[in-house]
Amino acid sequence: MGRLRYGMLVSLDGYAKDASGSFDWAAPDDALHAYVNEREGDVRTYVFGRGMWETMRYWENPPSSGLTAPEHEEFAAIWKQADKIIVSTTMAPPQEPRTEFWDHLDLNRLATLVQEAPTDVSIGGPTLAAHALKAGLVDEITAYVMPHLAGGGLPWLPEGFTSALELREQRAFDSGAVALVYDVTRSEP
Repeated sequence: MGRLRYGMLVSLDGYAKDASGSFDWAAPDDALHAYVNEREGDVRTYVFGRGMWETMRYWENPPSSGLTAPEHEEFAAIWKQADKIIVSTTMAPPQEPRTEFWDHLDLNRLATLVQEAPTDVSIGGPTLAAHALKAGLVDEITAYVMPHLAGGGLPWLPEGFTSALELREQRAFDSGAVALVYDVTRSEP
């Protein structure tokens, strides 16, 4: 049985994107990228909404000029070996390998997927993850806090969401980023 994990690169003030829609400030340095690879190495299924898919599909076939560090090559390999489920009501089904399309998020179907998964499942994108968080399906929340104040934009957690959390791991990086890994111990819808 797998667990459902939600992790995002976020600003210190809690945004996944700033008010202009940019997240350029969230690019991890090589040390943080290596840590993310370490954490994502056992994920075999990613569930993404349209926005996160459009960002992450880069890793399906990155240009060799984009693989400037061993950590990039390692993540590209992790990505290609994983199954992807894209949830969207506004896009056509993607054609990339190992990719399944859901035209809406069925929380029962997601719960079954996670229950039957031999490894952890990762849900990505604040808008999509908000539904799973509010439904109490997320078992782990990770904030990769970047040394940046966005001042507004797309929050990484849904408004009004509350939960008790237990800190399992924390790591600081020379770049000023901090990884905080929490187990969700209780969700309150």
